[in-house]
Amino acid sequence: MAYTVLDVLKTLPRTNCGDCGQATCLAFATRVIKEGEELAKCPHLPPAALKLAGEVKSQQEKGEGRRRESLAISLEAMEAKIAPLDFRDLAQPLGAVFGEEDGRPYLSFPYFGETLLVFKDEVRYPPGSVCTPWDAILLYNYLASGGEALPTGTWITYQSLPNSVSKAKTLARLEKELAGHFAGKTEELRRRAAAWGAQPAQVSENADFQGAFHPLPQVPVLLLFWDAEPEEDFQALAHFLFDSTVGDYLDLESLLFLVEQLIDRLTAE
Repeated sequence: MAYTVLDVLKTLPRTNCGDCGQATCLAFATRVIKEGEELAKCPHLPPAALKLAGEVKSQQEKGEGRRRESLAISLEAMEAKIAPLDFRDLAQPLGAVFGEEDGRPYLSFPYFGETLLVFKDEVRYPPGSVCTPWDAILLYNYLASGGEALPTGTWITYQSLPNSVSKAKTLARLEKELAGHFAGKTEELRRRAAAWGAQPAQVSENADFQGAFHPLPQVPVLLLFWDAEPEEDFQALAHFLFDSTVGDYLDLESLLFLVEQLIDRLTAE
Protein backbone atom coordinates (compact mmCIF):
# COMPACT_ATOMS: atom_id res chain seq x y z
CA MET A 1 0.00 0.00 0.00
CA ALA A 2 1.47 3.32 -1.09
CA TYR A 3 1.94 6.07 1.47
CA THR A 4 -0.52 8.94 1.12
CA VAL A 5 -0.41 12.68 1.74
CA LEU A 6 -2.14 12.15 5.09
CA ASP A 7 0.41 9.53 6.13
CA VAL A 8 3.17 12.08 5.61
CA LEU A 9 1.17 14.90 7.20
CA LYS A 10 0.76 12.88 10.40
CA THR A 11 4.56 12.74 10.81
CA LEU A 12 5.03 16.51 10.43
CA PRO A 13 4.85 19.02 13.29
CA ARG A 14 1.86 20.70 11.54
CA THR A 15 2.85 24.17 12.73
CA ASN A 16 2.95 25.65 9.19
CA CYS A 17 6.30 27.27 10.02
CA GLY A 18 7.34 27.54 6.36
CA ASP A 19 10.93 26.42 7.00
CA CYS A 20 10.60 23.78 4.26
CA GLY A 21 9.76 26.45 1.70
CA GLN A 22 6.03 25.72 1.62
CA ALA A 23 3.31 27.84 3.20
CA THR A 24 1.72 24.92 5.07
CA CYS A 25 2.58 21.41 6.22
CA LEU A 26 -0.21 20.07 4.01
CA ALA A 27 1.32 21.74 0.96
CA PHE A 28 4.70 20.20 1.81
CA ALA A 29 3.22 16.73 2.38
CA THR A 30 1.44 16.98 -0.97
CA ARG A 31 4.69 17.86 -2.73
CA VAL A 32 6.46 14.93 -1.04
CA ILE A 33 3.94 12.39 -2.31
CA LYS A 34 2.91 13.96 -5.59
CA GLU A 35 6.04 15.73 -6.79
CA GLY A 36 8.93 13.84 -5.21
CA GLU A 37 10.03 16.44 -2.66
CA GLU A 38 12.37 15.01 -0.03
CA LEU A 39 10.67 14.48 3.31
CA ALA A 40 13.98 15.32 5.02
CA LYS A 41 13.57 18.94 3.83
CA CYS A 42 11.41 19.44 6.91
CA PRO A 43 14.02 20.57 9.48
CA HIS A 44 11.71 19.66 12.34
CA LEU A 45 11.06 16.05 11.35
CA PRO A 46 10.93 13.88 14.51
CA PRO A 47 13.38 10.96 14.75
CA ALA A 48 10.52 8.47 14.51
CA ALA A 49 9.81 9.71 10.99
CA LEU A 50 13.28 8.92 9.62
CA LYS A 51 12.27 5.37 8.71
CA LEU A 52 9.23 6.70 6.90
CA ALA A 53 11.45 9.14 4.99
CA GLY A 54 13.41 6.22 3.58
CA GLU A 55 10.29 4.28 2.65
CA VAL A 56 8.72 7.32 1.01
CA LYS A 57 11.89 7.88 -1.01
CA SER A 58 11.70 4.29 -2.25
CA GLN A 59 8.05 4.88 -3.17
CA GLN A 60 8.99 8.05 -5.03
CA GLU A 61 11.63 6.21 -7.04
CA LYS A 62 8.97 3.71 -8.13
CA GLY A 63 6.61 6.52 -9.12
CA GLU A 64 3.88 5.29 -6.80
CA GLY A 65 1.20 7.44 -5.20
CA ARG A 66 1.27 10.25 -7.72
CA ARG A 67 -2.51 10.48 -8.16
CA ARG A 68 -3.89 13.56 -6.44
CA GLU A 69 -5.99 12.80 -3.37
CA SER A 70 -9.45 14.17 -2.85
CA LEU A 71 -8.59 15.97 0.41
CA ALA A 72 -5.72 17.93 -1.10
CA ILE A 73 -7.81 18.66 -4.18
CA SER A 74 -10.70 19.89 -2.02
CA LEU A 75 -8.40 22.17 -0.05
CA GLU A 76 -6.85 23.63 -3.18
CA ALA A 77 -10.32 24.13 -4.67
CA MET A 78 -11.42 26.06 -1.58
CA GLU A 79 -8.26 28.20 -1.65
CA ALA A 80 -8.99 29.01 -5.28
CA LYS A 81 -12.59 29.84 -4.39
CA ILE A 82 -11.67 32.40 -1.74
CA ALA A 83 -8.68 33.85 -3.63
CA PRO A 84 -10.71 36.60 -5.37
CA LEU A 85 -12.74 37.54 -2.29
CA ASP A 86 -12.28 40.91 -0.59
CA PHE A 87 -11.55 40.02 3.03
CA ARG A 88 -12.14 43.58 4.15
CA ASP A 89 -15.76 43.39 2.97
CA LEU A 90 -16.27 39.95 4.54
CA ALA A 91 -15.06 40.87 8.02
CA GLN A 92 -18.19 42.40 9.51
CA PRO A 93 -20.77 39.94 8.07
CA LEU A 94 -18.70 36.98 9.30
CA GLY A 95 -18.04 38.43 12.75
CA ALA A 96 -14.33 38.68 11.97
CA VAL A 97 -11.59 41.31 12.16
CA PHE A 98 -9.69 42.27 9.02
CA GLY A 99 -5.91 42.58 9.06
CA GLU A 100 -2.82 42.39 6.89
CA GLU A 101 0.60 40.84 7.36
CA ASP A 102 3.32 41.74 4.86
CA GLY A 103 0.63 42.68 2.38
CA ARG A 104 -1.29 39.43 2.87
CA PRO A 105 -4.90 39.98 3.96
CA TYR A 106 -6.37 37.80 6.68
CA LEU A 107 -9.49 37.49 8.79
CA SER A 108 -9.22 36.90 12.52
CA PHE A 109 -12.09 35.20 14.35
CA PRO A 110 -12.70 32.60 17.06
CA TYR A 111 -13.07 28.91 16.26
CA PHE A 112 -14.02 26.85 19.32
CA GLY A 113 -12.65 29.61 21.50
CA GLU A 114 -9.26 29.93 19.79
CA THR A 115 -8.60 33.06 17.76
CA LEU A 116 -7.34 32.11 14.31
CA LEU A 117 -5.77 34.06 11.47
CA VAL A 118 -7.18 32.82 8.18
CA PHE A 119 -5.17 33.86 5.15
CA LYS A 120 -6.05 32.98 1.56
CA ASP A 121 -3.47 30.19 1.58
CA GLU A 122 -2.95 29.45 5.26
CA VAL A 123 -4.87 28.92 8.49
CA ARG A 124 -2.79 29.97 11.47
CA TYR A 125 -3.64 28.71 14.94
CA PRO A 126 -2.22 30.09 18.20
CA PRO A 127 1.15 28.57 19.22
CA GLY A 128 0.75 25.02 20.44
CA SER A 129 -2.42 24.33 18.51
CA VAL A 130 -2.65 22.42 15.25
CA CYS A 131 -4.86 23.00 12.23
CA THR A 132 -5.92 19.98 10.18
CA PRO A 133 -6.87 20.06 6.48
CA TRP A 134 -10.46 19.34 7.49
CA ASP A 135 -10.48 22.42 9.72
CA ALA A 136 -9.11 24.52 6.86
CA ILE A 137 -11.78 23.30 4.43
CA LEU A 138 -14.51 24.08 6.97
CA LEU A 139 -13.12 27.55 7.66
CA TYR A 140 -12.72 28.36 3.97
CA ASN A 141 -16.32 27.28 3.41
CA TYR A 142 -17.34 29.68 6.15
CA LEU A 143 -15.47 32.52 4.45
CA ALA A 144 -16.79 31.63 1.00
CA SER A 145 -20.38 31.88 2.27
CA GLY A 146 -20.04 35.65 2.43
CA GLY A 147 -22.22 35.94 5.52
CA GLU A 148 -25.42 36.89 3.75
CA ALA A 149 -27.77 36.77 6.76
CA LEU A 150 -27.42 37.32 10.49
CA PRO A 151 -28.53 34.51 12.84
CA THR A 152 -32.24 34.75 13.63
CA GLY A 153 -32.40 32.87 16.91
CA THR A 154 -34.85 30.42 15.37
CA TRP A 155 -33.70 26.83 15.83
CA ILE A 156 -34.15 24.16 13.14
CA THR A 157 -33.22 20.50 12.74
CA TYR A 158 -30.54 19.20 10.41
CA GLN A 159 -33.20 17.17 8.60
CA SER A 160 -35.03 20.36 7.64
CA LEU A 161 -32.07 21.54 5.54
CA PRO A 162 -32.33 20.86 1.79
CA ASN A 163 -30.84 17.56 0.54
CA SER A 164 -29.94 16.41 4.06
CA VAL A 165 -31.79 13.08 4.07
CA SER A 166 -28.79 10.94 3.10
CA LYS A 167 -26.56 12.58 5.71
CA ALA A 168 -29.06 12.74 8.57
CA LYS A 169 -28.14 9.18 9.59
CA THR A 170 -24.60 10.33 10.30
CA LEU A 171 -25.85 13.05 12.63
CA ALA A 172 -28.17 10.56 14.36
CA ARG A 173 -25.19 8.26 14.97
CA LEU A 174 -23.16 11.13 16.42
CA GLU A 175 -26.02 12.14 18.69
CA LYS A 176 -26.43 8.56 19.91
CA GLU A 177 -22.72 8.29 20.72
CA LEU A 178 -22.78 11.57 22.63
CA ALA A 179 -25.90 10.54 24.58
CA GLY A 180 -24.33 7.21 25.49
CA HIS A 181 -21.15 8.89 26.67
CA PHE A 182 -22.97 11.19 29.10
CA ALA A 183 -25.75 8.82 30.20
CA GLY A 184 -26.05 9.25 33.96
CA LYS A 185 -23.53 12.13 33.85
CA THR A 186 -25.59 15.25 33.19
CA GLU A 187 -23.54 17.37 35.59
CA GLU A 188 -20.34 16.34 33.86
CA LEU A 189 -21.85 17.36 30.52
CA ARG A 190 -22.88 20.66 32.05
CA ARG A 191 -19.34 21.33 33.32
CA ARG A 192 -17.69 20.38 30.06
CA ALA A 193 -20.15 22.40 28.02
CA ALA A 194 -19.51 25.46 30.16
CA ALA A 195 -15.78 25.01 29.64
CA TRP A 196 -16.42 25.25 25.87
CA GLY A 197 -18.45 28.40 26.20
CA ALA A 198 -22.00 27.02 26.19
CA GLN A 199 -24.65 29.56 27.15
CA PRO A 200 -27.89 28.51 28.90
CA ALA A 201 -30.86 28.15 26.55
CA GLN A 202 -34.53 27.42 27.05
CA VAL A 203 -36.05 25.59 24.09
CA SER A 204 -37.38 22.36 25.53
CA GLU A 205 -39.61 22.11 28.60
CA ASN A 206 -38.10 18.87 29.88
CA ALA A 207 -34.52 18.56 28.61
CA ASP A 208 -31.97 17.93 31.37
CA PHE A 209 -29.39 20.10 29.62
CA GLN A 210 -29.80 22.88 27.07
CA GLY A 211 -26.78 24.83 25.87
CA ALA A 212 -25.96 27.06 22.92
CA PHE A 213 -22.40 26.91 21.60
CA HIS A 214 -20.74 29.36 19.19
CA PRO A 215 -17.96 27.39 17.47
CA LEU A 216 -17.95 30.07 14.74
CA PRO A 217 -19.10 33.67 15.22
CA GLN A 218 -22.25 33.37 13.10
CA VAL A 219 -22.94 29.64 13.52
CA PRO A 220 -24.58 28.89 16.88
CA VAL A 221 -25.27 25.23 17.70
CA LEU A 222 -27.82 24.16 20.30
CA LEU A 223 -27.44 20.90 22.21
CA LEU A 224 -30.41 19.30 23.97
CA PHE A 225 -29.81 16.34 26.28
CA TRP A 226 -32.21 14.08 28.14
CA ASP A 227 -30.55 11.79 30.66
CA ALA A 228 -31.41 8.10 30.91
CA GLU A 229 -34.17 6.91 33.24
CA PRO A 230 -33.56 3.17 33.71
CA GLU A 231 -36.69 2.66 35.78
CA GLU A 232 -38.72 3.99 32.85
CA ASP A 233 -36.62 2.08 30.30
CA PHE A 234 -35.71 5.45 28.79
CA GLN A 235 -32.28 5.74 27.17
CA ALA A 236 -30.32 8.97 27.11
CA LEU A 237 -31.00 11.17 24.10
CA ALA A 238 -29.11 14.06 22.52
CA HIS A 239 -30.21 16.33 19.70
CA PHE A 240 -28.48 19.18 17.90
CA LEU A 241 -30.37 22.15 16.51
CA PHE A 242 -29.05 24.93 14.30
CA ASP A 243 -29.95 28.52 13.58
CA SER A 244 -32.28 28.90 10.60
CA THR A 245 -29.50 30.74 8.72
CA VAL A 246 -26.92 27.96 9.06
CA GLY A 247 -27.28 26.97 5.41
CA ASP A 248 -26.07 30.46 4.46
CA TYR A 249 -22.74 29.78 6.19
CA LEU A 250 -21.89 26.07 5.87
CA ASP A 251 -22.68 23.19 3.56
CA LEU A 252 -24.04 19.92 4.95
CA GLU A 253 -20.66 18.15 5.11
CA SER A 254 -19.02 21.06 6.89
CA LEU A 255 -21.86 21.22 9.38
CA LEU A 256 -21.45 17.53 10.23
CA PHE A 257 -17.73 18.06 10.67
CA LEU A 258 -18.44 20.98 13.00
CA VAL A 259 -20.69 18.77 15.13
CA GLU A 260 -18.00 16.06 15.21
CA GLN A 261 -15.46 18.59 16.41
CA LEU A 262 -17.79 19.79 19.15
CA ILE A 263 -18.44 16.23 20.31
CA ASP A 264 -14.72 15.45 20.31
CA ARG A 265 -14.09 18.42 22.57
CA LEU A 266 -16.93 17.57 24.95
CA THR A 267 -15.89 13.92 25.33
CA ALA A 268 -12.10 14.32 25.31
CA GLU A 269 -10.38 12.72 28.30
